[in-house]
Amino acid sequence: MQRKLSFDHNPPLALPLRFFLTVPLFAALAAGVLAWQGDAALATRWSPVTLALTHLLTLGCLSMAMIGALLQILPVMAGIAVPGGTRAGYTVHGGLAAGTLLLAGAFFFRLPLLFLPALVLLGGAFLLLLACWTVGLWQQFPGGADASLTAIRLALAALAVTVILGLLLAAGYAWPDRFPLPLLRLTDLHASWGLFGWIALLVIGVAFQVVPMFLVTEPYPRWLTGGYSTALFMLLVAASLSAGVSEPFRLAAFGLLYAGIAAFALVTLRLLARRKRPKADAPTLFWRLAMACLLAALAAGLLPAAPAVDVGRGVLLVAGFAFTTINGMLYKIVPFLAWYHARHASTAPDAMAGAPLPAIHQIIPDAHARIQFLLHAAALLLLVAACAWPALLARPAGALLCVSCLTLWVNLVRGLRNSRPGTVTARDASRFTLTTGASQ
Repeated sequence: MQRKLSFDHNPPLALPLRFFLTVPLFAALAAGVLAWQGDAALATRWSPVTLALTHLLTLGCLSMAMIGALLQILPVMAGIAVPGGTRAGYTVHGGLAAGTLLLAGAFFFRLPLLFLPALVLLGGAFLLLLACWTVGLWQQFPGGADASLTAIRLALAALAVTVILGLLLAAGYAWPDRFPLPLLRLTDLHASWGLFGWIALLVIGVAFQVVPMFLVTEPYPRWLTGGYSTALFMLLVAASLSAGVSEPFRLAAFGLLYAGIAAFALVTLRLLARRKRPKADAPTLFWRLAMACLLAALAAGLLPAAPAVDVGRGVLLVAGFAFTTINGMLYKIVPFLAWYHARHASTAPDAMAGAPLPAIHQIIPDAHARIQFLLHAAALLLLVAACAWPALLARPAGALLCVSCLTLWVNLVRGLRNSRPGTVTARDASRFTLTTGASQ
């Protein structure tokens, strides 16, 4: 069951857009560094270049998008607004953006002095975020959104663990003499909680509402929306606690965790295959590709450990699953928000009389989104292949991914301009079917 969304508590459009429009810029920066450094970025997951790229994507891109989505979804889905309003959201955005750049610079240029300001900014931003959301999310929430909000609460708990582990790792890298920590083990735990806890659980929780609503599918089955996310969280806890204690138990816990996440991917693919609209638009293609990459990454986890396999698995999880999902969400969420706020503005007393609005699906034409999907899919294919042949394919993959990310940014900005009342003129009549009614 889904909860009927209420827009009475809708935040200002500038708040989520600040996060959403930053996402492709950080992704383009990471891709540009890959095109510059080439095979050095894909040789091993432990190289300074790889660590810089990874955090540009996971913090500046993935976390930025997820936080922006939550700032928008939680108020309309459960009436939960971030205490402090837009000021708190802007503070989190600024701290996250600046801290990510400093952390990436600390790794890339091997400057331990940059770790301290990065720790202060990132730690402060995430602490403010978690403190604000904890107050609202741990209260009683409405029926119909139980599965989504449970997954979101657990994802935020996983984020807290991820941040703590990340702060410890940064301290260990910056001051190895003062903090002699088991960096390899902490890094594995940090990656597991970040990817399978924070990112995966949040995608699952958001998907329970977003996929049926925006991609026009049937709701997720009850067996998946019951205690599913709680079971995944407990498996991640069990796998983490058994690390270094009982290897067979750890492998069994991860095996069940992978199976559970794979079930979500397979169900999502099945729902998309049976969606009510037979023709797949660009967001649907992004979601299909994301689920395929997730299944491939989980399968790669069963292969013997090797540098190319480890890097390729990270590429499939971060760029393939998470970033591809974000692309699909942005092409649905941003046009809808732009259209909704434009329609609301057009009904204001001082609005321009008779100013026409394009339909939602015309704000960002599907043909433009499909071009970016093809660029993204080709870049992803090159990235995966570059894990086996980094000297040959790393730079072309980075260059193509950079073009794809900038194309995404241009599509979003153009869509925002198209949504403004009065921007559609008679000359555009042949391209746009005007409507002032509900979205299609």
